[in-house]
Amino acid sequence: MLLNMYSQKLQSEGFSVLNARNGEDGVGIAKKDFPNLILLDMILPRLSGLDVLTLLNQDSYTKNIPVIILTNDADQTKNKKALKMGAKEYLIKAMYTPEQIVEKIKRYLGPP
Repeated sequence: MLLNMYSQKLQSEGFSVLNARNGEDGVGIAKKDFPNLILLDMILPRLSGLDVLTLLNQDSYTKNIPVIILTNDADQTKNKKALKMGAKEYLIKAMYTPEQIVEKIKRYLGPP
């Protein structure tokens, strides 16, 4: 449900959106389509968010894609690790409106 909500919000703001339902598919999409930015959850089927971040960092084509963590996992250890691994921000979904998320994305990409 949240995936669809954020996708619709970003599309209504003029962004093109690619969706993955699990970490494994997300890595594949990133390697195939090379997005300008990745919104990554920590809690995913098949591969965790940290696993996805590790795989993205190991690939010369995806390691420079900005990643914003958008999750309900408030674990401070994961937060610190993700930021150390290069994530731009670690945001807790419950603390931000979709409009605030769009503004954060625009900080990294500019307007669509």
